[in-house]
Amino acid sequence: MDSNTAVEMSLIVNSNNSTAAATGPIAATPPASKFFLHDSKFRRSLVSKPLETLRSKSRLHWLLLSLSILSMLTGMIAGQLLTRFYFAAGGSRKWLSTWLQTSGWPLLAVATGSIYWKRGIKLTPLTPALAATYIALGFLGALDNFMYAYGLAYLPASTNGLLSSSQLAFNAIFALIITRQRINPFGWNAIVLVSSAAVILALHSDDEKLPGVTRKEVVLGYVMTTGAAALFGLLYPLIELAIRKFLTRSSDGGGGAVVLEMQTLLSLVSTAVASVAMAINGDFLAIPGESRRFKPGAASYYLTLVSTAVSWQFAFLGTLGIIFLSSSLLAGVILALAIPIGSIFAVIFFGDSFGGVKIMSMLLSLWGFVSYTFGGYVDMKKASKLEP
Repeated sequence: MDSNTAVEMSLIVNSNNSTAAATGPIAATPPASKFFLHDSKFRRSLVSKPLETLRSKSRLHWLLLSLSILSMLTGMIAGQLLTRFYFAAGGSRKWLSTWLQTSGWPLLAVATGSIYWKRGIKLTPLTPALAATYIALGFLGALDNFMYAYGLAYLPASTNGLLSSSQLAFNAIFALIITRQRINPFGWNAIVLVSSAAVILALHSDDEKLPGVTRKEVVLGYVMTTGAAALFGLLYPLIELAIRKFLTRSSDGGGGAVVLEMQTLLSLVSTAVASVAMAINGDFLAIPGESRRFKPGAASYYLTLVSTAVSWQFAFLGTLGIIFLSSSLLAGVILALAIPIGSIFAVIFFGDSFGGVKIMSMLLSLWGFVSYTFGGYVDMKKASKLEP
């Protein structure tokens, strides 16, 4: 799926020649602007009215956005379930699990490189500012991945997922501060609801102990998962800010290409950080022994590792696509939608308990998602009435 998305984005970037033949002098405007309109007026409307701005987009835009949403949903759900399966079946290496979340970057790099080579696309110049951005965001991404893996090691997948829904609240607040994303009353209501869902779960943490997990480890799991949600909520607006800043510097209309490059390079930096931690912790040397102790067998162990890496690449590529095509807050909302779906799958595959507390937490999370979506719809209706 990410290869198809890459092809579509590269076609946008390379429509320059055909546009020039059809429009003459107007072709001086980068073709990416035709579809994504990354000018100052568009960016202001995207930050203040993300859903209304999408209404004016072309079919190609909606196709790419739909593919990004599908990629994010499937990748997030599969990645979470496979990570939990790794720990449930006998895996114990948290830095290895962290490493898997970004180590699939060579797949995207090869696909992107082949597309660029065939179509003559040039990579974005790696300026000191852009390199520093990749390093900083990649390091924060590695830290967030470790905290998330730590939480999954000690909490049921359904509990971990519901706790992670609090990222919507953190994302909305950080988006307000960093990208000046407007939050209407329905948005604030969503923040309260998803935060309440996380608090309810935390207050009933005694009911969520996995076999062999101590009370201290459960508490650490809650703390690390909530911390990962907060950091994740911070990363979305930072990535959106970086995309907007460096896209405006692009003079060849290579906006879509920046998304692919950013995904590849951010994953490369995060993988490098996790690799150093794995080497220090002795995880690379422990892999053969852990595969032999893996309950379903060594073949299943390595298949799980590969599948996990691929799944997370689908998730992160879809996330960046949503941020590029819409906003960081919409990406947070889509993630909030994926969480209850993943929790249901966790009950099916792992037999997680799903009593009254979890049902209430899931309903609050869904209510928060509906509240935010309805708020966007109300704003869109108001804006349409003001249009001449």
